[in-house]
Amino acid sequence: MELDKLGFGRLKGWLQKASKDRKLTRIAVILGMAGIVLIWLSSLSPGKETDPAPTESGAGLTEAQYRRELEEDLTRIVRAVTGDQSPQVMITLEDSGAGVYAQDYAESSGGGSKERDSSYVVLKDSGGSEHGLSLQQRQPRVLGVVIVSRRAGDPAVREKLVNTARAVLGVSAGRICVVEGR
Repeated sequence: MELDKLGFGRLKGWLQKASKDRKLTRIAVILGMAGIVLIWLSSLSPGKETDPAPTESGAGLTEAQYRRELEEDLTRIVRAVTGDQSPQVMITLEDSGAGVYAQDYAESSGGGSKERDSSYVVLKDSGGSEHGLSLQQRQPRVLGVVIVSRRAGDPAVREKLVNTARAVLGVSAGRICVVEGR
């Protein structure tokens, strides 16, 4: 057997013996705990590079980059639907997205009434800057879409493009303009 050639047979035998021998079990537990402590200590070492703070969009994209990616994706789909090799797509965004941040609540009662105070949970990084603890990041909302295609003169193609944009971007048909181009 190949596993025995690699030493797994000996390892299996040692583990069976260790499970019966209390001394070996204690040694294994102590070594495991020592490993955990070393890993924990290494995370506390100064000068260690930390990951950069997440950007506002959550996925590391700016509003313009997010819009550009949506436009490229929709352009690729319009090409597939129409066969037009040079359609134009423009997407406008309503906002730049929003974040939901962790809050801490404290209740105080005085004079028979309860008051509820809230404050945001703030994290301080190794550089001393403070950031809110982000729980969720909402992508920017699409305000409107314009699709220009040579094949959009056909009502069936126009309807396909409107339905495609609705499905991809989650916007109503009233926010989608499909026009025939040259």
